[in-house]
Amino acid sequence: MEKARRIKKKKPSRSKLKKEDQRGEGRPATKKWLHQPFLHYFLIAVIAILAYSNTFQSPFQWDENDFIVRNPIVKNLEYFLTPSRAKEFDPDLYISLKTRFMGYLTFALNYKVHGFDVLGYHLFNLTIHILNAILVYLFTLLTFKTPFLRGSPIGKNPNLIALFSSLLFVSHPIQTEAVTYIYQRLASLVTFFYLLSLVFYIQWRLKSEEKELSHFHSTTLYALSLLSAVLAMKTKENSFTLPFCLTVYEFFFFTGPKKIRVIRLIPFLLTFAIIPLTLIGMDKSFGEIITHILDPSSLVIKTVSEEAYLFTQFRVILTYLRLLFLPIHQNLDYNYPVYPTFLTLQVFLPFLFHLTLLGLAVYLFHRSQSTSPHWRFISFGILWFFITLSVESSVIPQQVMMDEYRVYLPSVGMFIAIVTTVFLLPEKLKAKFPKLEKQILWFFIFAVALLSVLTYSRNIVWKDVVSMWKDVAEKSPGNPRAHYNLGLAYAERGRLDEAKKEFEKALELDPSHAKARNNLGLIYDQQGRSEDAIREFHLALKLNPDNADVHYNLGLIYGRQGRLNDAIMEFQISLKINPNDASAHNNLGVLFGQQGRLDDAIREFQAALKIDPDHTKARNNLTRAILR
Repeated sequence: MEKARRIKKKKPSRSKLKKEDQRGEGRPATKKWLHQPFLHYFLIAVIAILAYSNTFQSPFQWDENDFIVRNPIVKNLEYFLTPSRAKEFDPDLYISLKTRFMGYLTFALNYKVHGFDVLGYHLFNLTIHILNAILVYLFTLLTFKTPFLRGSPIGKNPNLIALFSSLLFVSHPIQTEAVTYIYQRLASLVTFFYLLSLVFYIQWRLKSEEKELSHFHSTTLYALSLLSAVLAMKTKENSFTLPFCLTVYEFFFFTGPKKIRVIRLIPFLLTFAIIPLTLIGMDKSFGEIITHILDPSSLVIKTVSEEAYLFTQFRVILTYLRLLFLPIHQNLDYNYPVYPTFLTLQVFLPFLFHLTLLGLAVYLFHRSQSTSPHWRFISFGILWFFITLSVESSVIPQQVMMDEYRVYLPSVGMFIAIVTTVFLLPEKLKAKFPKLEKQILWFFIFAVALLSVLTYSRNIVWKDVVSMWKDVAEKSPGNPRAHYNLGLAYAERGRLDEAKKEFEKALELDPSHAKARNNLGLIYDQQGRSEDAIREFHLALKLNPDNADVHYNLGLIYGRQGRLNDAIMEFQISLKINPNDASAHNNLGVLFGQQGRLDDAIREFQAALKIDPDHTKARNNLTRAILR
């Protein structure tokens, strides 16, 4: 009987070897460059810099004068060492400092290095945006290494899915409000810590399963993830969703005994308590504090109920999704209508759409348990969008119904879901469309290029205050706040007639707009029409008797008219409402000096300098008063 024959391994021919070497794991040689991570990081940075290259001199906008330029905690790092000093100065500033410590710390460091030169602030914002895009890349890449996705059919293209997810994120114009609008660094900074925590956690889990790490390195990764979660909680309140997102991720993509996995998550779940514990000891109610920190410009005055805000958010979220797919008609200040009842088509249909989308996420998760593991990543991306948006788009009313910066963090999940879905098409349709994969690559390249151009174009609007608010007023002509802020922008440039027209338009739309009345009075005063100015100021006080600025302005006019007692009374009322106004103390001191009350004058000049040591006029007046 003959011996059994061995099957000899046939050596490939030289030409075939050359062909396989060129392909490298089945990829054409022309595509190999697309899979290099360092090139991907370079592309992310270049596209971000090009898209935002026209923003470096964009000025402070809207409420940034209050939150940054005139904010004492930004100008003094000592407040971060002893936050109680801020509480003595202004309770609202203390709330902001305690709840958004990391964000305000970066502003304070910017001020320490750059003063109020906007270049340094914009460079910081853009750097965070680039780092976030790189973290999106790493997060996506690491997810394809998790036990559940390691064998996925789209696992052949993890680098490309990670690349285009991050490029869509970095180039999309909906991100401009979180990047170009300096104060909304809070949205990008919390996203940085949020993603950093997840990336460290996934690395720790992967390395722990492979048993490649020493105990020290393992503990370090875990500690860095937990520290990043804590820093996120001290940056912005939507970080409250991080422990929940982390838990969902753990049970979506990792395996192991449930008890051990839950124990590992406990420290992260305990971070839920950071924000509530931060609020202990505040002088306001819990509801007022939450409302204030989510919307500092609100002054805790709400005219919308929790139910109406929630119902309106169903439609707002649909607008967010529309902007992600079709980023046109962007607006800094949407004049969004309020829907007080659920049973209207404008509310009910968006609600059904969101319910369907969430149902799709549940269905994809169910499918992934049996035959299609890749659907799980898409399911997680959809859930990420709704989870991370839940803090600002649920039942806590805010004065501004819709802000584009609120979708900065949620967009991460949606971009990943979109790119992953599109990359699945070649696997499903490769028999009918063999060139589909190449066409998809060109589609994404074109999409990123187009989005970058749209981002650059959108950033042109941010070049100055007038262009921004003119854009808002044109898109939301019925928005009194848009006309009011456009009036302020015109007034700052000395275009008083145009400013007057905008303030009058704001009052036509909202007759109770006390600030518009006050600024209309200021224009009359600058035009030498003192009596008309006084009339407007009194009308403003009828609308809001506790407006310190109006009393201050009346004090100035009465002082110029020689009505010293009336002027003193107005400044005293102004200081009773806002005792930390250094200029009001200084002006009151001047009036006391004119009446020969030197001791009272000296006391007011000293009070002004205690509030603002750099108040030159108060220091000069104090010197003259002492020498007299």
